[in-house]
Amino acid sequence: MSAIGRNPRCRLAVAAGFLGLLALAGCGSTVRLQSQVEVGGSPLAGGGQSDGLGDSGAVVVASPVTPTATGGGVTAPPVVLPSHVGSSPAATTPASVGGSSPTARPHHHGSVPGRSTPSPTAASIPTTGPGWDAHNVYIGVTTVNDFTTVAGTLGLKGVNPGSQDKDALSMASALNQAGGIFGRKVVVAFDDQSSASILLNPDTDASQACVHFTQDRPVIAVFNTLSPLDTPTFEACFAHAKVPLFNGSIQPTDTAALAALGGYVTPIISPSFTDLAPVWVQRLTAERYFTGWNVSSGSSGSAAVKVAIIAKNNPTSVKAASLLSAALARAGHAPVAQFDYTSGADGVTTNLSSAVLQFRARGVTHVIGVDGGISSFMSQAEGQRYYPRYGLSTLNTPESTLANGNVNALQLRGAIGVGWDPALDVGSAQDPGAISSAEKSCLALQERAQSYSGLRFAVAIGTEYCDTFNLIKAEALAGGGLSGPDLVRGQGIAGPTFVPAGTFRSGLRPGDPGLPGAARDVGYSGKCSCFKYLSSTDYSFGS
Repeated sequence: MSAIGRNPRCRLAVAAGFLGLLALAGCGSTVRLQSQVEVGGSPLAGGGQSDGLGDSGAVVVASPVTPTATGGGVTAPPVVLPSHVGSSPAATTPASVGGSSPTARPHHHGSVPGRSTPSPTAASIPTTGPGWDAHNVYIGVTTVNDFTTVAGTLGLKGVNPGSQDKDALSMASALNQAGGIFGRKVVVAFDDQSSASILLNPDTDASQACVHFTQDRPVIAVFNTLSPLDTPTFEACFAHAKVPLFNGSIQPTDTAALAALGGYVTPIISPSFTDLAPVWVQRLTAERYFTGWNVSSGSSGSAAVKVAIIAKNNPTSVKAASLLSAALARAGHAPVAQFDYTSGADGVTTNLSSAVLQFRARGVTHVIGVDGGISSFMSQAEGQRYYPRYGLSTLNTPESTLANGNVNALQLRGAIGVGWDPALDVGSAQDPGAISSAEKSCLALQERAQSYSGLRFAVAIGTEYCDTFNLIKAEALAGGGLSGPDLVRGQGIAGPTFVPAGTFRSGLRPGDPGLPGAARDVGYSGKCSCFKYLSSTDYSFGS
């Protein structure tokens, strides 16, 4: 039996590796931990297959990557930056066409705002290019269709994503009924991954996916739903190829990192920490988070407030922790410790018990996690009867990972913070209602293909697909073409007024391509044993 099967605490770890909504943060026996960073008075140093939608009207390309055999095993090619960058190779013919007469009604949320220049027409677009031909335009999607089975085997709660294929094909169908993109039919090119492989070999699978969509099956843009793939190398590969990458990942990011990628990477869920950190700390202060706490009882106490940060030991999380630490220091709550946790050699094992021991020894009363690792920390803290007060955000996926009995409710007492994605923040009973016309029309469309009843996590996935596909079209129309540079240019025009389905407000603006633009206060309620929004006011990120 694997380490996952032997250790029940690994259930949260595997959940945290799925679909870009839950950051990889496993548990087990293989341990490679980095010690906490001591803090003085200054900020911390930053160290597809078709699924039978016969009448969907969408077109699907079934084109799995063929790995290269080496010796007795199978290995993927290394990251190879495409040789055709800047050229326009002829797009290949789709392997299969699913459906004939669409049934889903078109929807128009997220449309392009008025412009002073004439709108481009299908005739003004080059006949062929990287990711399109005279009749079709191709959008790449990464999926992991075996996760529901894996989740059921492990007894995970609240993380059923529904059918990713149906989400993608429903959106393609809706766009096609509305005329496609410049008169071309939207074709979905799936690249399905294995849950086991994506957790054990994320770098290898990331290399395969980039090579696949930039060389083997060129597309105009890629929607990545797998958080383990979201590495700096993966993002740089697409940016170099000038293929826009839309990331449905909760991996932290920051404005400088996004700017260095030239606008070719757009986070759909994760706002820039440059914008998030100050607002998060401001709201924690307003919510009276920084008050005395008893870590033995998980309740108010007289102990002096001492804050610590949990972050994964990778460049983006460590940079996010640095930005958060600076914001905390400015507010008079400079962290006394930071623990950068590290996954083991098998990709899913880690152990945060050392963090618990060190935090307790340092008198830490308040713990803030910049990524999905907070769930594994809570599991370790529970084993040592340590109950600090947690500062949370959507990046900790409160509803999907922490609620539903996945962690002891005593760990969640006093947990409070900011959230910007209702389906990830709160349960169905606590939903604030339609946050926009875009959300309402998105769910009406997606639920024609599959039922989201009882599948709160699937709602989050479905709205991601709506936002990504609608944004791709809006950018193409605003930018006047289908090439990567056209989409990047179009984002600066259409992005600021784009109406999202999955978050309160668009934060897209030139030089800062992160979709979430505002948050609300969110916290845990012992009365309902659930997370609830504590405000109806949206607080904007950034300027």
